This record gives sequence, structure tokens and C-alpha cells, in this order.
Amino acid sequence: MFKDMRVRFCKEGSAVYFSHLDLNRVVLRALRRSGIPYWSKGGFSPHPYCVFAQSLSLGFESEGELFDFRLLEGAELDPQMLIDAFPDSLKILEIYEPQDHFKEIAFASYKIEIETDRSAAEIEQAFQTPLTVLKKTKRTEKEVLLSDFIRSIRAAEGECGKVVLWATLAAGNEGSLSPNYLAEGLNNAEIPAKIKRVRRLAFYKKDGSEIR
Repeated sequence: MFKDMRVRFCKEGSAVYFSHLDLNRVVLRALRRSGIPYWSKGGFSPHPYCVFAQSLSLGFESEGELFDFRLLEGAELDPQMLIDAFPDSLKILEIYEPQDHFKEIAFASYKIEIETDRSAAEIEQAFQTPLTVLKKTKRTEKEVLLSDFIRSIRAAEGECGKVVLWATLAAGNEGSLSPNYLAEGLNNAEIPAKIKRVRRLAFYKKDGSEIR
């Protein structure tokens, strides 16, 4: 009836200000415009099946966004048709048959640029201490230790006095952490820090292997 396919794509430029709903609309339009033989959901208004790995905060860039669509069984896919249908700000990097389910996502990796008057070594050392933040959900607020949500983090000196963090953070059903909380944790420890740029790189399973 159909074959599942997965697309890895960038989210850059003007697309960083797309809400998740906006992104869904753009991708559905691109699928229709591409002319590829996709499988559609039934109902009064049939539309392409499309499922995203996870939403991304407004203003964040990415080179590891994922969505799944379905190709009609037995149909041939010309990848270039799909690539050409997407805007430059949502550049397609890879199209393949998925091996993992999105429910297996446990972590996401990021490149985070922060503005601070401290050195990279001082920032990295700070994350070895028990930094706390007030983590908010739709229903509750709870003080948590950042270390409970960080798989790995390292810091390096960046350009124009910035510090670059390479961080792998919880992103699964058992708990998740927005990169914004890293700056909040530093500020709570009286270490001035302001996030200037965030780029999501990839998703990982519990065992550390990349979601494919």
C-alpha cells in the first residue's frame, strides 16, 4: 500500500521563524508541488501523510530536522523532484528509508553560541557544578538540576568574544531540556550568559546511536 520514507533537512534563514504549524503547511505544499507519487490520508480533504520528529523553538536553526512521508507502494522516487520543490531555507540533505521510530528519540545535539564575559574553560567548569533552573511545563514549575538532562557538554572559544557550547541534551518522552535553560542555569549561578544562536544537529537514541 505504501512505503515509509524519511527526509533530513536544514531549517535556516527566514525558516527559523516558522512556527511548527507554518512548517507543516510549507512541507505539505512542497510535497504536493513536487509531483512525487506520495500516499495520502483519506477523508473529505485528502492530504499527504507527514510526521515530524520534534518541533523546534522559534529562532533556532537546524541541520538535522526529520520528517516522514509515505510513497505509494511500487512507485519510484526521483529525489531531485522533492529537493527542487523545497525552498532554500528548508534545504533537503538526505532521503532514505527509516530504520528507527521517532519514539526512540532520547537526546538531541546542539551547537549553542553564548555571549559571556567568562572564558570557555570557566563555562565548561560551571557545568560540572550543580546548576539549577526552574523548569516550566504547561501545568507545573519545578526546580531541577541541569545535570539530570545533559548527556554531554563542552565549551570552546568562539568568534567576537563568544563561547560555543557543544551539548547533547535530553529530548525524549522521559524528559527534555531546551538549550535556553543552559543560559538560565549559568545566570542563576551569577555567571552572565546570553544565548545568541542555537543550531540543532541531530537526534539520538538512549544508546547514543543516531536516529536513522
